[in-house]
Amino acid sequence: MSLLSCIGIAACLTALLLLRIYFVLPAFGRDSKYASKRRKGKATVRASADMTLCVVLGSGGHTAEMMRLLQGVEFDRYMQRLYVVGDSDALSLDQIGIVERRGNTYNEEYFVERVPRSREVGQPWLTAPLSVARCLVRTASIFLDYRPDVVLCNGPGNCVVACVVALVPRILGLKRIPIIYVESFARVRTLSLSGKILYLLADRFIVQWPGLVSTYPRAEYIPHLV
Repeated sequence: MSLLSCIGIAACLTALLLLRIYFVLPAFGRDSKYASKRRKGKATVRASADMTLCVVLGSGGHTAEMMRLLQGVEFDRYMQRLYVVGDSDALSLDQIGIVERRGNTYNEEYFVERVPRSREVGQPWLTAPLSVARCLVRTASIFLDYRPDVVLCNGPGNCVVACVVALVPRILGLKRIPIIYVESFARVRTLSLSGKILYLLADRFIVQWPGLVSTYPRAEYIPHLV
């Protein structure tokens, strides 16, 4: 087979892969119709007791907001919870224990996994790709072990990596893992960097200020979440 033929085959395969990615991204293709129905109240992410909820925690204020969000989650609908935490984030570990013990009911059906941060605060952008790769490999390994059914996240960088990993089974036609992203309450007029990326990847993109919906029409405005 000639070099030109190999290049042509590679180009065709690449084009098919990009076309597949385009059609499975929630912002485009078929899944964009699902998102449209969800905003109109005609579609939901259905939960059952045997489903595994994956919660990707950031740190600091992001963790505090996620803990308040989890107060509204009925754990009996997600009997297994998987928490993905940055390996240098001690605060989130403490908060997980608190939210799991709420109501004086201790439920042992939850798991905590540590991942390298995709980018440390103040880390040079030149070395960030290596950190992202390490986070990606570890997150993929965790998802293979636990096979989550829903991903809930609110930033920052590690959640982008987790959502990319969650999309891979969908691209391959193996499993659809709904992604729910909640933008920070602090974002009033513009999205965070994670938000701008996940606006294209998330099945449900939730904001907490009405002004963002006019700029980002795929967003759902739900006030007073945190």
